[in-house]
Amino acid sequence: MSEFEYLAVFVSIIFGISVTHILRGTIRSIYRGQIDHTHFVLTAFLFFVLILNWWVGFSWVKQEVWSFDLFIVIVIWSVSHYLAAITLYPPLSAGIEHPFEFRRNWFLWAFFGLGLADIIQAIARGAVFTPRAYLPFVLHYMILSMLAIYIKRPWFYRVIAWYFLMSMLIWSFVVRRFLA
Repeated sequence: MSEFEYLAVFVSIIFGISVTHILRGTIRSIYRGQIDHTHFVLTAFLFFVLILNWWVGFSWVKQEVWSFDLFIVIVIWSVSHYLAAITLYPPLSAGIEHPFEFRRNWFLWAFFGLGLADIIQAIARGAVFTPRAYLPFVLHYMILSMLAIYIKRPWFYRVIAWYFLMSMLIWSFVVRRFLA
């Protein structure tokens, strides 16, 4: 087993647990009648973020020399995705009618941290400008997350959620495929 394969197994487990957590949370919320429109859109958005970044993790296959600091960067990067997933469907939310609404800022902060971890991972991979729009794209998500934390308006959350989802779909299926 190569060093990349060893690390890929770990990263795949973390990403797989993250996807499982949001799928389980979605089904549980639908069953209980606790999911709202904005929460569902953010769930779809995070699902695509997880799948895209799981795929991006494969780009490390070309790395020939491995070090512990690279290992730590990739571990933190993958764990940051799990933290975003866990804040989207928080555990131990019994007695709270709409757990996500109660802890929305936790998700936004976790997503901000995910963006930071993603940038650090891209720097470590030497791909912070591949494609050229990558860095501004991630930074604008981080800025919008901060705005959503401070602008506490339901309509703003809805707009941000839909914008996040649509821009991620365009980024995943158009920009990365045809413009990179």
